[in-house]
Amino acid sequence: MQLSLIAPEKVVFTGDVEMIVIPGAKGDFGVLNHHAPFMTMLRAGLVTLYQNGQPDQIFTITGGFCEVTPEGCVVLADSVENL
Repeated sequence: MQLSLIAPEKVVFTGDVEMIVIPGAKGDFGVLNHHAPFMTMLRAGLVTLYQNGQPDQIFTITGGFCEVTPEGCVVLADSVENL
């Protein structure tokens, strides 16, 4: 699945991931390839990227928005830090 993680000042990550777990406004949610489309607000928390069933990279965000389409996911974050 294609993921773009974007902060106001730069694109932090773009590439293929197996799964992403994102801190949604009403709780964490996971996104896999071909997920049903939706948009949601995000709260502060951890964005975890998975490869081969294991966490691969972890970022912290302070909020933002997320759009999920069958082709991938775009996270527009207020701020992003790589752990």
